Amino acid sequence: MDFSTLVLLPGMNTFAIAVTVRPTVSQPGAPDYPARGVYSSVPTDVQMQDGTTFSDQQTTLGIRLREFAVPPVNGDRITPTEGEAAGVTFWVADSSADGQGGLTLTLRKTEPPE
Repeated sequence: MDFSTLVLLPGMNTFAIAVTVRPTVSQPGAPDYPARGVYSSVPTDVQMQDGTTFSDQQTTLGIRLREFAVPPVNGDRITPTEGEAAGVTFWVADSSADGQGGLTLTLRKTEPPE
């Protein structure tokens, strides 16, 4: 079964937003390029050791690997060009392949550690 074509492609066609990828790590020196992905940002609370709660956002972008010659990697920049986060530049902090042709990029607003 071709999960990427049968499931991911219709999902992308329905739910994806346009983004711009700045491939600073995956393709140093290459120009920015347009792409798309399914954007999600949900609140998350982390219980700290001292009993306080740290509140943050967990922001992700789900992409279909077949749509990328070279997929974004940790350190690349992603800027949504539509939707609620349009114009906000994120950096890729982590990625997780789903084994079915998709990749979930975990995005952060703060600058990555040097």
